[in-house]
Amino acid sequence: MKNNKHGMTLVECIIAMAVFAVASTGFIMTATACYKSQVKAKKRMDTANTQTTNLEHFSNYSQVVDPEALNVEPMSAGSNRWAITFPFSSASGGPVTNTRVHGYYSVANPDDPVFDLSFFSPIEQVDLSTDEYWVTFTNVSSEQYWLVLKAADPTSYVFFDVEKEEKGDTLPKHIWGPNGGTFRFGIRNKGGADISQDVIMIYDYQRDTTIGYMNLSNYILPDENGVVDTSKGYCAAYFDGSSHVMTEDEYNAQAGE
Repeated sequence: MKNNKHGMTLVECIIAMAVFAVASTGFIMTATACYKSQVKAKKRMDTANTQTTNLEHFSNYSQVVDPEALNVEPMSAGSNRWAITFPFSSASGGPVTNTRVHGYYSVANPDDPVFDLSFFSPIEQVDLSTDEYWVTFTNVSSEQYWLVLKAADPTSYVFFDVEKEEKGDTLPKHIWGPNGGTFRFGIRNKGGADISQDVIMIYDYQRDTTIGYMNLSNYILPDENGVVDTSKGYCAAYFDGSSHVMTEDEYNAQAGE
């Protein structure tokens, strides 16, 4: 038997390199496809998380934020009000129609409409005029409170709802649940009063005592450019059970954010 001591021939080397190149090309194509798939999946996950955050922040039970910062837009111009009928059986009282729901679009990425959401909410994106303030009042204490909010000066302030209908100088008593119970309301400065002074009186109905007062100027949230417009605006107030109602900065500092 003869042993081949000459190694591989040139033809054999070329064939081996060709086979290796073909195998490498298939591997690289597969790896590239997997990478692109992972990037696409991550993008979709990030977009879905963004949309979830948008809806949570827009809900009734979260702190108020500027809807424009969330890319949340009304479905239609004008009142943007819709009627939804729930077809309950006659045994349950028959169909029920809610005429005060509002439609919105949540746009995660204007360049990619795949994850745009349309949804209905009891919240109206209030278009505020001068001397109008929309307040989100949140109970961040561990106890439930049954509070009544009153205008400190009824001749200068009046409350209003999402339909801009005036509700007098006193809001109906409302139960704020612990650890995040929230209530939204509007208040209008109709007398040119100083909003840095006492504007709202907080009365504890259950304990029959006045807890304290709050102004408006400290609670106005900045716009998308970081500017606070004291002539009107969205406000966020955090009640911890004490006579001092925290601002958003104070609440975030306490929460370590």
